Amino acid sequence: MNIVIIGGSRGIGRAAAVELAKDGHRLLLVGRNPESLEKAKAGLPDSTETFTADITDAAAIDQLAAYCEERFAPDGLILNAAAFANHATGRSVLQPTPDELGAILDANVVAHYRIVRRLFPLLQKSGRGRIVLIGSTAGIRQDKGGIYGISKWALRSFAYNLREEAKAYGVGVSLVNPGGTFTERRQKQSADDKHLLETSDLGIVIATVFRLSPQAVIEQLDIRPLTGDTY
Repeated sequence: MNIVIIGGSRGIGRAAAVELAKDGHRLLLVGRNPESLEKAKAGLPDSTETFTADITDAAAIDQLAAYCEERFAPDGLILNAAAFANHATGRSVLQPTPDELGAILDANVVAHYRIVRRLFPLLQKSGRGRIVLIGSTAGIRQDKGGIYGISKWALRSFAYNLREEAKAYGVGVSLVNPGGTFTERRQKQSADDKHLLETSDLGIVIATVFRLSPQAVIEQLDIRPLTGDTY
């Protein structure tokens, strides 16, 4: 299958690429930084392609859609890119400004909405289209999520409604909600640090969506560290 990974240059997106490559899928990694994309491509099959785009830029999404139409007809779409709240006010819904809320909603919800609308006709043609949205357990919890949590609750609603509408077109929609995960933003304190998920855990979960039979779909999967979410 041809699979587009939005936010594929690092973290969960890169881990998904590693697992999907093992299964022989052809990949298109999308990210803002061309250097990071080239680093992410290292070690992946030669068939792996990259595309530089800021997903909050509507014109860049149009360019991505045109690229896919001409060179990379997608069977799968993984929406992994995300923006995060200011660390100092990250747990608050009173301190951030309306502009901060608008920016995080634009990056975490509106951009994904725009991508889906542009690429959905191509996924429909696939005959086995799959969309995977990477949410968060902040979109399930009812406390301490801040404006990031607001965006992930909105993404969760989008996933539910998209899933229902996409059924008629033979496109399956999966929502994966990770808890705390070791990434470039949240690094291990030591080699023995095991209090968060590994990105490889999420890579395996995402790849499983594409390993199922054509008539099967993972609707929602919540995955947390064994000790729970650690704020």
